[in-house]
Amino acid sequence: MGKGHQGLLGDLRVLFSDWGTVKGKPSLKEALRIILVKPGAQALAFYRFYHWLHQRGFRLLPEVLCRLNFFLTGAEIDPAAEIGPGCHISHSAGVTIGRGVRIGSNVWILHNVTLGGRGASPFNEGEEGYPRIGHHVTLYTGVTVLGNVEIGDNAVVGAHSLVLESLPPGCLAYGVPAKVVKARPEEPGESGASVD
Repeated sequence: MGKGHQGLLGDLRVLFSDWGTVKGKPSLKEALRIILVKPGAQALAFYRFYHWLHQRGFRLLPEVLCRLNFFLTGAEIDPAAEIGPGCHISHSAGVTIGRGVRIGSNVWILHNVTLGGRGASPFNEGEEGYPRIGHHVTLYTGVTVLGNVEIGDNAVVGAHSLVLESLPPGCLAYGVPAKVVKARPEEPGESGASVD
């Protein structure tokens, strides 16, 4: 199976293990309810479909579906962005994920998170590129990550932080600009994975 299928299957695993349960047991009814009423789940489902089309060489239709996704869910996720399996968008309003962004597996994204490039400017020459987000990362409300930076596996970035430099694995960082304030112990089985 291709990467698109892995992403969708990972999303479904999260849906049935964490969200789509009733009294701790998987429930198709609850999973369908979440897909139908939760904009974050809808935004990811839309993205998985138009990203799949983009990977197969379609150009116009994925862009149109991206705009429709934004209109319906409030999330703007570029068709060329790479999002690993098991991603969770809690609230899709204001979520922006740019063209070259790469996101690992099991990442939690809250509302108003922006992941993108810095844009062309004489003030940031040589800093082109897009963020790479590791596995098991949490990005709280209002986080902005810009440019060619990497957030390591198991990192947590606090609300309303501006990330302009790479962050190491397993850290807690926040502020404007974001600074590492605490090393976070890695959970068993979550270390050693890379975004590549």
